[in-house]
Amino acid sequence: MPQPELIQKRLRDEGAKLLALFDGLTPEQWQTVIYTDSMTWTIKDVLAHQIAAEREFQIYGRDVLNGGQGAPEDFVINEFNNRSVAAQADRTPAQLIEDFRAVRQDSIALVTHIRADQFAWEGRHPFFGTMTLTDLFKLIYRHNMMHVRDIRHVLGKD
Repeated sequence: MPQPELIQKRLRDEGAKLLALFDGLTPEQWQTVIYTDSMTWTIKDVLAHQIAAEREFQIYGRDVLNGGQGAPEDFVINEFNNRSVAAQADRTPAQLIEDFRAVRQDSIALVTHIRADQFAWEGRHPFFGTMTLTDLFKLIYRHNMMHVRDIRHVLGKD
């Protein structure tokens, strides 16, 4: 399967897995704490983070496609994460689920419009440094996989 189609498939498949997990949560489970490093994040916060991060990945991808570098050199990932999660605190779980569906469709649509040769173009990711657009878009669904694994572990569903 050519790279663009594989990335689209994985974005769809991993997005569906993430949505299945979130759709099956009880109201109480949404408040389950998953991370307690620089900020305490509940499952609801993790979904807000997924949405914000994916939107940011789209911005980096478009920037690279337009001749840019991707993430700015002075981008501070922890500040972005904390700020973007806090900005969505008033969103309900149902609203966040719809937001995720929309942002995932935007990612799939963006990948659809990238030429095969452009997937080798490189840009900056704020944590991993320079990477190809292939790796950037793979990172979107791998990022989902990591957080789903952590949530399932805390809920005892692994």
